[in-house]
Amino acid sequence: MSTRPIPRLLLLALPAASLALGTACMPVPHTWEPVEEFPTRTARMIQPAPADPEQLRVLTWNLKFAGARTDFFFDGWGDRVHLTEREAQFHMDGILRVIDETEPDILLAQEVDIGSTRSAYIDMVDIILQNTHFNYAAWVPVWEVDYVPEEGLGRVEMGQAVFSRWPIVRNTRIDLPQSTESSWLVNTFWLHRAVQLNEIDTGDRIISVSNNHPTAYALDGTKQEHLEIIFDWSKEMFPPVIVGGDFNVIPPGSLQTEGFEDNAPADTPGVTEVSYTQEEMDALLPFYDTWDAAIPLEDYQVDTLEEQQRFLTHSVSGEVFWTQKLDYLFTDARWSGGWTLQSPGDGEPPLLSDPMQLSDHAPILAVLELP
Repeated sequence: MSTRPIPRLLLLALPAASLALGTACMPVPHTWEPVEEFPTRTARMIQPAPADPEQLRVLTWNLKFAGARTDFFFDGWGDRVHLTEREAQFHMDGILRVIDETEPDILLAQEVDIGSTRSAYIDMVDIILQNTHFNYAAWVPVWEVDYVPEEGLGRVEMGQAVFSRWPIVRNTRIDLPQSTESSWLVNTFWLHRAVQLNEIDTGDRIISVSNNHPTAYALDGTKQEHLEIIFDWSKEMFPPVIVGGDFNVIPPGSLQTEGFEDNAPADTPGVTEVSYTQEEMDALLPFYDTWDAAIPLEDYQVDTLEEQQRFLTHSVSGEVFWTQKLDYLFTDARWSGGWTLQSPGDGEPPLLSDPMQLSDHAPILAVLELP
């Protein structure tokens, strides 16, 4: 998600905060320790996983809480608040098809709901774990509020998840700092972004995974701080390391940094036009300088917008093709192939599904060569 509806989305928290502080029976929002371990899940039926693999297929995808291209009120393009259970399951069926078609060994997922009113209380982790070839899953929370009254949004329980064919033996949540632009009260009820660190035991080695979704909204340098923390924690993990997710910033050398076609109408309450600063973009340079990128920076830094478009991964409106590259995969080993899955026919083997209809983010698929 890259639009910056700061006032509106932050104001979602204020009525809930007032009620929580002023009414004894109103539940308070959940918060977490700076570093905290979380449990992992195992599929009911374990499927054979490759022994001692030499390659891994890795997918990163922001799943937009199974919202697909529903025009939610906070995107600025519509007024929907909740999915029906039928809609949520239909969207999940599409996500499951992409997983089946791409056959990833490891999936890094962002915006994964497990019990939110907006997504009909479905458990996205369980649905993926029980209906794909994945045997193990790890989820960490980033937003848990028992009740948000704005527009009747209700309960929100959203996080990040990693799925794997092999056992996940570590699931650590690293709390990221809140923006200094907002009050303590607002930050308490707002998202608490986090780094998710996992270790996957393939039998002959441990694969380290860093799954991330830093802030999209702060204009006070918090985004750069989040990226620095993600880099520092990921760099300390035992190799080989996979670092990825929705980083909510476009790469240096982007030919368009503002005026995107998918910006919400200018008169939309609480929504401001998205743009990116050079400082935000340069915060990605340590990742590119230190690790191998699934989509190399030199491939992205082309001469025309038309050439750059094939690497873009995000658009707010389903009526507008991808407008910004926000999603990334890096490794301290080597990628032997990387694809931005924008449309049917992309990737190897060619994708049959249309990612444009399933999320506001396109997946990135890459093949990791294990040392």
